[in-house]
Amino acid sequence: MRYLAFILSALLLAPWLSANEADKEQLIKSLEQFSTVSALFSQKTYAESSFEPEQLTGYFKVEKPLKFLWMVTAPYEQQVLSDGEMLWVYDPDLEQATYQAVDQQVQHSPAMILSEPRQTLSDQYQVLRVVIDDEQVYQLIPFDEDSVFTEMQMTLNDESIKKIVILDSLGQRTEIEFSQFSANQPIDPSAFQFNPPPGTDLFEQL
Repeated sequence: MRYLAFILSALLLAPWLSANEADKEQLIKSLEQFSTVSALFSQKTYAESSFEPEQLTGYFKVEKPLKFLWMVTAPYEQQVLSDGEMLWVYDPDLEQATYQAVDQQVQHSPAMILSEPRQTLSDQYQVLRVVIDDEQVYQLIPFDEDSVFTEMQMTLNDESIKKIVILDSLGQRTEIEFSQFSANQPIDPSAFQFNPPPGTDLFEQL
């Protein structure tokens, strides 16, 4: 009876697993069509203890493999940049920058999903897809309990990434909406090079 129950449960689960892998492959193929990405973003972060979200605006650029720039321009300035080997976080108000190697943890961050979708998604996430109007909404759940987020939702249409929602282990919900989305256009290589301004304090992130 236990063996029969196991077989029945496996048969019932198999279509769900197949659909899950199909959804994941669809997301990977959708993201692989973008060799470069540039856009403006508007970000709202809701904390459990606050009714008013923290709001940020700025722009970002991604170039495969592993190069990205996330530039916050308001209400303050902050720069997160990867040249493919080193990840830099620069705070001009504090005149300091931290750096670390682009290791496995960094590679599995949301930015790296855009930069290397197949390598990042293949064995690291459960992916489910829902179609709403003409848009595809993907739910990403990491297998690793130490991931930087507990759930991520990515909304795409045929030509662009529209929105990303991130839930983290602290109970925060971050909503990022994109505009002026541009894909597969050349990006100046200097966009991914960090040159610390004179007087900047540098700290290695361990």
